Order: sequence, then C-alpha cells, then structure tokens
Amino acid sequence: MKAEPNSLKEGSAGVVIDLLRGGLALMVLAAHALESALRVAEQAALPEWLTVTLGHGGFWVNGFFVLSGFCIHRSVLAQRRRGVPLMPAYAEARLTRLYPVYLVALVWVLLFSGWPGGGRMTSHLLMTQGVTGVMPSLKPAWSLTYEAAYYALWPLVLVLCGWRTRRAVLLALVGSVICAAVLMGVWKRWMAGAEGTWVLPMALVAAQFPLWLGGAWLAGEWERLGPAVRRWMMPAGLLWIIVGYAANAWALKLGASATVMTALGWLVTPGWLLTVLGGAAWDEWRKLAAVARWCGLLSYPLYILHQVLLDMGVAWLHAWKVSMSPGPACVLLFLLVMLNMLLWGVRLEAACLGWRARFLARRRTRELETVPA
Repeated sequence: MKAEPNSLKEGSAGVVIDLLRGGLALMVLAAHALESALRVAEQAALPEWLTVTLGHGGFWVNGFFVLSGFCIHRSVLAQRRRGVPLMPAYAEARLTRLYPVYLVALVWVLLFSGWPGGGRMTSHLLMTQGVTGVMPSLKPAWSLTYEAAYYALWPLVLVLCGWRTRRAVLLALVGSVICAAVLMGVWKRWMAGAEGTWVLPMALVAAQFPLWLGGAWLAGEWERLGPAVRRWMMPAGLLWIIVGYAANAWALKLGASATVMTALGWLVTPGWLLTVLGGAAWDEWRKLAAVARWCGLLSYPLYILHQVLLDMGVAWLHAWKVSMSPGPACVLLFLLVMLNMLLWGVRLEAACLGWRARFLARRRTRELETVPA
C-alpha cells in the first residue's frame, strides 16, 4: 500500500475517498433537484426511466455508509495506536464532526419552515429523526440517525470482541441481519405494514449496518491487503457499482420491496470496497489532490443543506410565478444550490473543521499530559 497507515489522506486512496464523497453528494443533489423541479412544473411528469435512475438518491447514500465505516474504523485504530483510552476522545471526535454543520442546517430550516414543535425539535437534536420522522426541508438528515447509531454501536462491539476487527465485523453483521429480520417480521405480521411506526425505521437502521461494516472490515484489513492491491481493482469496482446501479433502477421500476432494495445495496458493497482499495494503486490520482480536498469539503454541507436550499428556490419561483418545464427547473435549482456552496457552504465546512482540529489538538495535548512517561 502506498500510503502509511497513519497518513492515508496523503495517499491515492485518500484522494479517491474525497472524490467519491463529493461525487456522491452531487448525485444526491441531482436526485432531489429533479424531484423539486416537479413542484415547479406541477402538471408535468417525468419519463419512468428518469424517475428510477436520477430520481432516487438512496443508492448513493449507501456509498456514504461504506466510506464512513472505513474512515471511522481507521480513526479508531489510530487512536488505539496512540495508547490512550477510547472514551471520551472518540465521542468528542464524532460529535464535533457530526453536529456543527448540522446545527447550521437545523437553524436554516427553522428560519425557513418555522418551529416544528418541541418533540420534533428534540428528536432532531438527539439525532433520532431517522426513526421519529424528519422535517421535510432537512430530509437528508435521516441518514445521520443511522450514522449516529453505528458510531455508538461499533466501539461497544469492538470492546466485546477484544478489539479483533474480523470478529467484531462478523458479530455485528450476524446481529444486525437477525435484528433487521425480526423487526421486519414484527412490522409485517403484527403491525400489518402500517406507516408511521418506529419499527420499520429501526429495521432499516439495522439492515444498513452491513454496508458500514464492510467499510470497517476494509479498514481493519488495510495493511494486510496491501501486497495484493492491483490497478485493475478500481475500474472493476466502478463497473460493479454501475451494474449495481442499473439493477437498482430496474428493481425500482418493478416496484421491488424494501427487503429487495436493501439486499441489492449489500451486493454493491464489494464495488465500493474495490474502488477504494484499488485507488491506492493509482498514483495518478494524487495530481487531483487539490480537487479532492475541495470535494471533501463540499460533501457534508452539500448533503445536509441542499434540501432546504432547493425548497427555498421552489418557494421563490412560486412567489415570482415563474413557469418552467422540469428540465430547466432542475438545472436552475441545481445551480442555485451549487452557487450557495461556492459562496459559503465549503467555507462553512472548512471553518468547522478548523475549529474541530484545534479542539481535538487540545484534547490530545491533555491526553499526553496524563499518559505516564
């Protein structure tokens, strides 16, 4: 492997990860811009092929989960190598990464949509909105509930398994599949598939955990897999993702169940892993390091803020009585969001990460002061 274990971001794989993160966020934006464009051209309808391809962003969120599992477990391993206790440093690192930009998005949504009620506001502050119901202008935040759950569960499983990554992945994988199956059975049999219950979202949280675990497994095997890395792995992984995307679109066209769609997400996981692993063999990606850094900064603010910006754009077009067909409306809304990202979204993320780096640096200084010489 070209990159050292503690300097992954300097290597080709780190560049690939940041490029993927930016690309995934752009694909989610494209899906929701298309969806929002139909609210501008209310009498229009999209061709079915377009609806099942660009009109669904969930496929790309699966990629985020895989990358998250990889990056978080790398972070855990790095902390273990420093020889300091996992807690509370792990919790501080995760909270300071998840909340700052999210809180900005939450305030933005409140200013646009108004007060949602104490209960809903509390659920969003506690990151349970993916189970209790997310505010429409913050709907991408459903996935943050999943992330928060995985952040909390993973170190517990690691401790239970004596910090053996393979054993932890296997235990969590079996446990999550069983949990998802049981909850799905309860939802279908005893709740008759009723909407608005907490059981189905909890089943989906468990069902998506294998994606995250795939990334964590790769992080744990990173050094051992180094000698086996070949350049063909990255294009093979990308092809795997493309084929999986086509299968996902076909399943949507056929009206496949949530169980089938989840299983398809699992089957695409090797494609994400091969893309990251194979990326380490392509030194050429380092030439795009500056672009990759920008994509990495773009990813989170674009993902969490784009829906409220789209909703604002739709509201403005309605207020100005602008009549547009779906195509131009989609492009206009897409560009509106990207303009905001260029003007302040990326800068917001950079400022938050700068504050986080200083905060965690002070934390590490305190750790070193408490470690016996």
